[in-house]
Amino acid sequence: MKPTQQNKLIVHWLIAVLFLSILLLVMGTWIQMTSDHKIWMLLIFVVVPIIQFLCTPIFTLTGVYTYFSPMVVAFGDTRSLLDLHNGTSYDYLLKMRKIRPGGVWKRTMLVYYLEALLAIIRQMESGELSPKVAVRGSSYFLSERTATRLGFKTGSTSMAEKVNIVLNYLDLVWMYSLSEGRWVWPNLRNIKTVNIQGHDLILQKAYLSELRDYLATRS
Repeated sequence: MKPTQQNKLIVHWLIAVLFLSILLLVMGTWIQMTSDHKIWMLLIFVVVPIIQFLCTPIFTLTGVYTYFSPMVVAFGDTRSLLDLHNGTSYDYLLKMRKIRPGGVWKRTMLVYYLEALLAIIRQMESGELSPKVAVRGSSYFLSERTATRLGFKTGSTSMAEKVNIVLNYLDLVWMYSLSEGRWVWPNLRNIKTVNIQGHDLILQKAYLSELRDYLATRS
């Protein structure tokens, strides 16, 4: 490993340790507050996004998060299922802070989505991933209309996924609002799951690449 890479890795680990310390402090404080007064349980909608923000560096370094592009991440075991999500608020802070809200923001995010799908295709072609892998995400990761154009199918969302989205609703509000260029309160009843099998995704490679190149020139 080159000295520059070693220095970057050391910095990342220092940030991860610092964030982990803050995380423990936040969790300890919240647990103490809820033990004294149950009403503080309502802070879970604030605490969960904070935890996600603080966990991002350590989860990235330890491989819990697998990034397929700067703003697309999969959690856990990715051999049989790629459950794709938007990057965390930490990723937004690093990668999107200079992007203008509205159309430019939305195009930039779509370019990152397309780059992630193309990265997955490359891994299937190289044998790192099986073509039988299932690829899915929520309709707030990829709109139903866009997903259908890309060959995805729409299905119902599991209760666990709905609970996860509810707990992260505050993050969803500001992320979705930035893409729209105005304050928007997403309707949770409209949540769907979009999915595609790996071998079907490979068939979309030319279209995905062409669309990515077109949008990248406009971003």
